[in-house]
Amino acid sequence: MKPTTIASTCVHRGRIVEVCTEKIRYPSGREYELDLVRHPGGAAVVAVDRDLRVCLVKQYRPGVTDFLWEIPAGKLDAREAPQICAIRELAEETGVAAKNWSSLGIFIPAPGIFTEIIHLYLAQDLQIGTAHPDADEDLELQWIPLVQAIDKVMSGEWSDGKTVVGLMRAQHHVK
Repeated sequence: MKPTTIASTCVHRGRIVEVCTEKIRYPSGREYELDLVRHPGGAAVVAVDRDLRVCLVKQYRPGVTDFLWEIPAGKLDAREAPQICAIRELAEETGVAAKNWSSLGIFIPAPGIFTEIIHLYLAQDLQIGTAHPDADEDLELQWIPLVQAIDKVMSGEWSDGKTVVGLMRAQHHVK
């Protein structure tokens, strides 16, 4: 039997997330309070061209006060289907469109504290266009061989969770 939420108090409602204190009752009858960050979820894309190169974006991430190389990704808009979000984010951030899409499953970044679920996709049969990133996005674009990207993951040079999982699953899928 799963624990049940018996009370929820939201202490912050931001532009993207809500922070709530939840009171949880376990089947044993014990009750615990925990903090939970509610997030709408997102989609991320591993775009692989016919030469098996992958499209990556470099951007500053305030949470780690550094620049990270990542697969293109973004948050779901209200009532937006995950694949529609993936198509939109890939086009906005990179200018890339794809004819073939495959699901690579989901990635759950931090289930102990966040509700965020990231839907991962493989995009193939690509058409390159012009990027139109959001005003708050200052992105650098790079195409590198998928095997080189996997080497950066395996060496620990790249540590962004969605990128690590997405690249590993894409490599498995394109073999």
